[in-house]
Amino acid sequence: INIGGNLYQKFGVFYNYIAERGDIKKSDYGRMNKTERLMDAFVFKVPSLRNVAVTAPYLHDGSAETIEEAIEIMGQTQLGRSLTTDEILLIKAFLKTLTGKYKNIMLDAPS
Repeated sequence: INIGGNLYQKFGVFYNYIAERGDIKKSDYGRMNKTERLMDAFVFKVPSLRNVAVTAPYLHDGSAETIEEAIEIMGQTQLGRSLTTDEILLIKAFLKTLTGKYKNIMLDAPS
């Protein structure tokens, strides 16, 4: 089953994380680098959520080192809300359930 990974989405629906972060790089423009259309600025392919708990770092540029940091940023940018610590931990717990097995062995994050 593929959860996510089938669409492109604007990063920063409610909050422009990239502009606020500053030091905008070419890669921050996302799909616009390929299409050369302004409407595709800050639009990125949504990756699958399968194994997301063990595939750090996160975001298009790897700037979120932990899944908690990525969840917090996505709450602000895509939902327009500051998530509580409990909400972040609940989302993290859900995302961990999407971690697969390889040869019947649970995957671990690389060290």
